[in-house]
Amino acid sequence: MKPWVRLPALIAGIAAPLISIGGQIGAMFTWPAYNPYVQTISEMAAGDAPTQVFMEIVFCLCGIATLIVAMYTPGIAKLGRALIFISGFSFFGVAYFPLETMAGASSLGHKLSAMVGFILLAAWPLVGWRRGANVPWVLRPIPSIAATVVMAIFCFWFLAVWANPALGYVGTMERAAAWLEGIWPLIVVIVLWRAQRTPAVATPASSI
Repeated sequence: MKPWVRLPALIAGIAAPLISIGGQIGAMFTWPAYNPYVQTISEMAAGDAPTQVFMEIVFCLCGIATLIVAMYTPGIAKLGRALIFISGFSFFGVAYFPLETMAGASSLGHKLSAMVGFILLAAWPLVGWRRGANVPWVLRPIPSIAATVVMAIFCFWFLAVWANPALGYVGTMERAAAWLEGIWPLIVVIVLWRAQRTPAVATPASSI
């Protein structure tokens, strides 16, 4: 019988937000002039940023971790896993198409990569849930829909602030949205790991 989640996904799900959030905080410490409230995450990987190479490595590691979560979490419905898997490549896209300069406009490749990542990481719970009395709570319809709604609110809020630079806190909203999208898969893999260690909990195959 299939487990809800395999060990590689548990490790990757824990590692991804630690690498992302920890990497950003570490980069800030090495770049005192950087202002996380008004500057975006992408600016930390811009061509003229002192943290460019470091942040590109962070993006790629997060992409690898995301792919692993998608591949080794059979408890999530297939369409949800597909969205997570595709979103993993968006991290590579953000690293491959960096801002040329911190003050420069984003390239089409950068915009598409970031947009796809934000959309898919917010949307996957909406199509990744399962029905069944013994399905762990984190994959039931209401929590899954609620997760997507909350992440979507923060994503749209970020876009609204990004479209109006005069508001002055685009960096804050981008981090709120991005960190939420990284923390939810962490919650999911931990809950699934604990659930499958309880004999009374059904397997994914019996809960479709």
